Amino acid sequence: MATYLKAVFVIVITAVLAVVANAQVPADETAPNVPASVSTSAPADDDAPYTLKSGDNEFGGWGGISFKATTAFGGLTDAEATDRKFFLAAFRYGRTLYANDSIALQYTVDAIPIAVATGVITSRTNVGGVTVFQRDTAYGGGVSPLGFQIDFANGSRIHPFAHVNAGLLGFTKPVPIEDSGKLAFTLEGGGGVRIFTSERRAVTLGLRLHHISNGDRSGANRGLNQFVIYAGFSIFK
Repeated sequence: MATYLKAVFVIVITAVLAVVANAQVPADETAPNVPASVSTSAPADDDAPYTLKSGDNEFGGWGGISFKATTAFGGLTDAEATDRKFFLAAFRYGRTLYANDSIALQYTVDAIPIAVATGVITSRTNVGGVTVFQRDTAYGGGVSPLGFQIDFANGSRIHPFAHVNAGLLGFTKPVPIEDSGKLAFTLEGGGGVRIFTSERRAVTLGLRLHHISNGDRSGANRGLNQFVIYAGFSIFK
């Protein structure tokens, strides 16, 4: 699963660089002469009230929950993946790197003061040939400093979007199993919709695949994969 997410991340980063490169205008391509009486300024906000523009800053927050872990991408066994929930809450900063009438490309960073993983395995014993797990709740926090989001239908009230990000989470107990370690690397990918409630405010609804791994630093590198449903609110300045 980690390899798959890394591949997706590389593809998105490549697309981001291509968008930025295509946005550059060669120095020798100057605008045609325009009479002084004709305005060349950008449209007023009243003309496109829900449009993200290059240089816009986003300030907001979001929270999400996963009600179970998935084994569809490997990682944990079915028995290890049962009885797990995951909750995240984060503050978001984003900056629009490039925008036109169709898309808006953002760099994002999430500060995560709250991360709660329930059902983490702290130990296991074999009783009569049956493995019995001891489970507990791990609390943590972290940061996802490397994120990119692409909004589509820029200018409409509803922006569908896709995003990826990567970061770190630290927990009070090893996650997801007893010898995984307390420090985890994270990779995420997903999408959703950004719905503008006014010209400079929007709510977000989305679904992300959240992957936790210790990066083979020590112990068992057993990835924890979860689909996180989340909602958030943002102000743009």
